[in-house]
Amino acid sequence: MDSSGSHPAWRPEEPWPATFAVPLSVDAPFEADAFLAGLAGALEASIEVLEFLPSADERSPWSVVVRIPGRGAPVVVSLERTKRMDEVPPAIAGRVAASRFTLIVESLLESEDPRLDWAKLVGIATAHDASIAVLDASTGRWFDGPEIDGDLLDAELGPPEDVLWRVQAVSTSEDLDQGTVWLYTRGLLRCGLPELELLEVPGASAPAASRILDALAALLLEDGPPPPEVPYSIGPGIDIALIPWREAIEALDPESLGDDADRAALSQETPNPLQARRAAVCDIEPKGSFKKIWTWPADAVAHFSRPDASIYRSDAATARSSAIARRSWNRAVEARASTGEGLVLLAGVPLGADADGRIEHAWVQVDSTTAHGGTGLMLRNAMDGRAAGTSVEFKAADIDGWRLVRGDVAIGPEDRVDPMTFAAEGGTGPSA
Repeated sequence: MDSSGSHPAWRPEEPWPATFAVPLSVDAPFEADAFLAGLAGALEASIEVLEFLPSADERSPWSVVVRIPGRGAPVVVSLERTKRMDEVPPAIAGRVAASRFTLIVESLLESEDPRLDWAKLVGIATAHDASIAVLDASTGRWFDGPEIDGDLLDAELGPPEDVLWRVQAVSTSEDLDQGTVWLYTRGLLRCGLPELELLEVPGASAPAASRILDALAALLLEDGPPPPEVPYSIGPGIDIALIPWREAIEALDPESLGDDADRAALSQETPNPLQARRAAVCDIEPKGSFKKIWTWPADAVAHFSRPDASIYRSDAATARSSAIARRSWNRAVEARASTGEGLVLLAGVPLGADADGRIEHAWVQVDSTTAHGGTGLMLRNAMDGRAAGTSVEFKAADIDGWRLVRGDVAIGPEDRVDPMTFAAEGGTGPSA
């Protein structure tokens, strides 16, 4: 997302780099030339060395600035002694703890398509054969070898959009039913977007609020953020407004988190991303007669709390999920046919576009299938007037998702559960 055309309230004050740390299973440091030769072989391209940076001490054997074909921004690659790392997944914690050296890769994301450029940088960072996993420092997320070699660097699909950000939540109470939650994204600044946040959300509504931030972030990567206070649609009849965070916290309840002091306390980074360009997601109508008081979008959160809620999706997300769903659709159909009653197959299908060209995506409960598609009943009313329960005919080539559901348990094409195994074992998988 190129921020140059966005409203001044949302333009980052300075570029935010993407940084990746890759702990290695090597006993001794190696030369930069050796790594660059291996990288050139992996990329099947020549690497231009722009500058060797001086090493601060023995904890940083080398650092080099290079240019990669197909990327405008230079890339800084460094070898450092491994430092203590937090939130390491248990499956790789032992290997990471034993690592003696770590590769650090840093660059600005290309604004035209930050998702695919993120994948390029991960490919550079993990080019060494001794790579254990990669830590995205901007989001704090870890990705292990199977994820990197499979989904993330799939040449046809590219990585999912949500690798670019992470939703974090902090609460005023250990009991979510009693306190409020402040939710915010980490990672969008490096994409040329403001970070997003929701303030004073009741704890019980936090999961739905998190889904709003995920959906909105994906849409803004393609559309760019609207000007402050201008309604922006995230689903049929579901609008929100973006408000600069300093304006949104003016009437913040003292018992809720999110004021300036909280932001200073929660991040020790310089500059502090919690005090940078950020947009609070609010209801489109402020409260108050004499002074605007912006509040969290209760109607939108209620809409997103429904498991079958119709929402708008970005073109990239639709294309990726559609490709994955189509790859495994026949397997899902086979699983449904292999068992008796109790296993429900849902298909995600595009229903049509609104006046702005946004496609409405909805779920239908499949009642029959053919070699090329099937029919099913709509689970909710559509914006074109069709009511829930209306029979819809669809083509397998058009589906953008599927779900196998038994009771309160469901799986989809992006879950690492084989549909036939799910059907045979009585429905053990991710929660619906």
